[in-house]
Amino acid sequence: MSLTFKAGDMTIHRVIEDETTFRTVSQFFGDQVSPELLAENRAWLKQINALEADDVLRICFQSYVVRTPHHTILIDTCIGNDKSRSQFPAWHMRKSDTYMRALAGHGLSVNDIDYVMCTHLHVDHVGWNTKLENGRWVPTFRNAKYLFAKREYAHWETEHKTKGLETNGGSFDDSVLPVVEAGKAVMIDSDHQPDPMLTIMDYPGHTPGSIAINLKDGGKQACFSGDIMHHPIQVYHPDWSSQFCSDQDLSAKSRRKLLEDCSENGALLCPAHFPGANAGTIKPQGNAFRIDWDVQK
Repeated sequence: MSLTFKAGDMTIHRVIEDETTFRTVSQFFGDQVSPELLAENRAWLKQINALEADDVLRICFQSYVVRTPHHTILIDTCIGNDKSRSQFPAWHMRKSDTYMRALAGHGLSVNDIDYVMCTHLHVDHVGWNTKLENGRWVPTFRNAKYLFAKREYAHWETEHKTKGLETNGGSFDDSVLPVVEAGKAVMIDSDHQPDPMLTIMDYPGHTPGSIAINLKDGGKQACFSGDIMHHPIQVYHPDWSSQFCSDQDLSAKSRRKLLEDCSENGALLCPAHFPGANAGTIKPQGNAFRIDWDVQK
């Protein structure tokens, strides 16, 4: 399994916090997956280590660091330490050095990051935005600007007015608002371009403001898709939306559009949660798609 990819002059590092079992297929996708369809896909999913016994899905929690000639960009920040996450016992009050060791393994420290970009603001994509310091939540990446999609932030800000500390499992209060209060947040539209190689596309549905982050160098392109898709099975069945999607129909439309875009552009798809080989290029296959895994070392 490669932890680093190359695309033109871009270097893409995976920073893995955890790769683990998560939910059963039925818990994750509901009744969209019939026993017959699951049986058709079970063998190859097990072969790529994306499905375990009793049809439990494996997923990865990770960030990507992209080094361009201009900037060092961190995409999504996983789960984090010291966060109260009682509804997610495996994430509750974590004290782990895995994430920071993985970052250091690529020769990077928190001070080297120029931009932190969140594809959306769910709890498992913002955790390392902040760290606990003298009893206060402060930005982890102190030299970085944090770029939040304007529509995504507005949704959670509105929800926060009624739900308060319950918003997004507590993560809005401990992993998003402290960044805003520190003056490190920049609310962006899809035409914002902080790096000459970078563009942003809206793919709503998983959350109201979900984005994909595209980086292009000449003929080489990479697409960081966040949770527009969660699992390799969705490449082959893009109409299957997870139970975590706020609008399952819109999520399915956005997922299909993203796969079409990646196929047309020859982009290296870098999803947030695929286990194992993780990244690959998308090709049309019938009424859906397939993924050709990247095997760089």
